[in-house]
Amino acid sequence: MTSDRETAIRTLISEIDAYLARYAGPGIAEVRAGIARWRGGPMREVPAQRIPQTRHIDAALDWMEVNGDRRLAHAIRDAMPYLAWIAYDPYPRDLIGATYAENHCMASLIGQGGQIRGVDFDLGLFGFGPDILYRDHRHAAPELYAPLTGPHGWRFQSGASLDWRSSFQPVWNEPWAHHAFKSGPTPYFCVFGWTKDVNVPAEMIFEPDWATIEQQSAPI
Repeated sequence: MTSDRETAIRTLISEIDAYLARYAGPGIAEVRAGIARWRGGPMREVPAQRIPQTRHIDAALDWMEVNGDRRLAHAIRDAMPYLAWIAYDPYPRDLIGATYAENHCMASLIGQGGQIRGVDFDLGLFGFGPDILYRDHRHAAPELYAPLTGPHGWRFQSGASLDWRSSFQPVWNEPWAHHAFKSGPTPYFCVFGWTKDVNVPAEMIFEPDWATIEQQSAPI
């Protein structure tokens, strides 16, 4: 007999796949192929965990109910009691900064630590609080971000200004690509997908303008 937990998690994964199917940009096909490969795997006993940072996810879901994809928001809410939220923070604290370190969280759905085990693939939800810069970094894993809130500002090279974008504009980062992004007045919240090399640690890229970038606000 299928449990409420399994129903909620599998429904959420299906809704994420349906959401991604609306787009045709870089990385979409790769992430959807990973979902198709692993979504039917057996559920694992991953203890649910809620941490203080998930208050930002609650706020993002409230925003989605009014401004975003209600169907996906409802699927996420239904799955929330069963998700294991953690702070993913392999970075030196003096580089990543206390504000980001204390205000971000993620929950893996498919992957090594996910609700469904996937080998060298990771799909999940990720978010952090409003007006916070996820400082410049890079990693071996090719990465898709499918933002569910907005606006958010991005840059992909040293010293660049932030390029502010609205919600629902997927971003694909090639392996070791330089990237940083900042939330606006609404918490940043997204679906993420890493399609290979998921166990290679991410690296910070020091930039001398972090203090300046962190003071920038989303355009009205």
